[in-house]
Amino acid sequence: MTSRERMMAAFRCTEPDVFPVHVRGVRPWDERWRATRHESYRPIIEAVREHGAHEAGWSPGGGLLLTGADMAASSTREDVGDWIITRTTIETPLGPLSSAHKSSTRGLPGLQIEFPIEGLEDVERVLSVPYEPVQVDPAGFLAAEAEIGDGGIVMCALPVPIYRIASLTGSDLLAIWSIEERALVHRLIDVFLQRTLDLVDALLAAGVGPIFATSGEEYMTPPLAGPRDFREFVVGPGQPVRERLQAAGMMRHIHCHGPISALLEDFVALGANCLHPIEPPPLGDVEFAEAKRRIGDRVCLEGNLQIGDLYHDPTDVVVAKVRETCEVGAPGGGFILCPTASPHTAELTDLTVANYLAMIETAVAIRGR
Repeated sequence: MTSRERMMAAFRCTEPDVFPVHVRGVRPWDERWRATRHESYRPIIEAVREHGAHEAGWSPGGGLLLTGADMAASSTREDVGDWIITRTTIETPLGPLSSAHKSSTRGLPGLQIEFPIEGLEDVERVLSVPYEPVQVDPAGFLAAEAEIGDGGIVMCALPVPIYRIASLTGSDLLAIWSIEERALVHRLIDVFLQRTLDLVDALLAAGVGPIFATSGEEYMTPPLAGPRDFREFVVGPGQPVRERLQAAGMMRHIHCHGPISALLEDFVALGANCLHPIEPPPLGDVEFAEAKRRIGDRVCLEGNLQIGDLYHDPTDVVVAKVRETCEVGAPGGGFILCPTASPHTAELTDLTVANYLAMIETAVAIRGR
């Protein structure tokens, strides 16, 4: 089987010839990405090129408000030590919306430090922006599929409504409003759900698929929110999306960090064909074996090697964790071995490189038994 065929078999919870190994965030097919990597990445890139099954992502656009309408925007840049602060202002009929993001000059992860919605009046400004359905041009998706070929799959990014809202409010304010302003949260969900459904219809009409990747569900998981909130703000609004995708024969990949033990069956209700990353304690609260037992016959489990372990654990410990994950996940199919996150530093230490290579080599050895 090709890597693409293995990934598709895993998504369908069937058993491929060997289980796929997806090294999240490592893109050997992407020349531009490779050109920006430090030399320390090279051994991992070559190992993934030889043994990995790839997941590429493509976004149809739509911007922060998921509208095709033109919005007047301006930005300024300020250098503050090792950081670049970019401030963006969007003009709306009811006044400006401002936000700020800081990015590192040393290759560290960036951070949103100010959000467009800081109070109730900003909600009205968001809703005052004219809405036009996003016009889908599938050329970028088709180009990505041609580029990745049989090496893996291309997934169309489709952030759920709660992700759109969290991107506007930040997770703190959203958590507070989920208690104090529930009707307002529902109002915003209704707006962005309709825009999402319009986008799904346009994507399907343009021939995009068969895999759609949703993200943002984690903004309504513990400890920010509880199971009731997840079902009310994510699962309920997710049903029309599920129906659209399943009626068209599409599949859904969901990326959701955090403690999700109380929510595993809710991902089945959302129509998840694949769930990543299934984190054990202490960052999550569900062991891989329990997830396999509870939903592994209906949902492909992609995981679950913690990125921090790959960075810091002794290599023999990483090897043991790889073996345990594969022994639990592989029987019966519906399993993709994958780290919980992408490598996130500009340069990799010798230990991190050794751990990534050990992960891949151990998986290949298990597959060859």
